[in-house]
This record gives sequence, structure tokens and C-alpha cells, in this order.
Amino acid sequence: MEKTTFTQEEIDQIKLLQDKYSTLGVQLVQLKLAMKNGKEYVQSLQEQEQVIEQQIFDTNTEEKELASRLDERYGQGSLNMENGEFTPNS
Repeated sequence: MEKTTFTQEEIDQIKLLQDKYSTLGVQLVQLKLAMKNGKEYVQSLQEQEQVIEQQIFDTNTEEKELASRLDERYGQGSLNMENGEFTPNS
């Protein structure tokens, strides 16, 4: 079999394709890492959301308990938060 030599243009085209594959491979790895980090970030945000929702529920429960105790003590009415004055319902 006889040896054949590629032209410089053909070699340059092959090198260009190899470079493209290399660049695309790096970009794909970077994208996958970004997606993984993004998923972990979203999961972290979802966990924070659950914690805050639980805190809202707990605070609502505290509010209802306080309102119930104050209703028992003072009856129903309205409170002026600025001066602390309570006005019972007629």
C-alpha cells in the first residue's frame, strides 16, 4: 500500500474539528456542573421555604393562643397598639 499525504488544508480542517469537539466537551461538562449546582441551590431554597412556612404556621398558632388568652382575660374588643388602651365591644 502506498503512503498518502494529506494537504495542509485537510489537516487544518481535521484539527479544527478536533478543537470544536474539545471545546464542546468542556462546555458540556461546565453546563452539567452548573445544572447540578442549580439543582442543589433550588433544593436549598425549597428547604428554606419549608422552614419559613413552618415558622409562619407556628407564629399563627402563637397568635391564636395569645388572642384566646386575652379574650378570656379582657373579653372581645379592640386594642390601640400605640397607647395600649383596650376598648371592649359593646
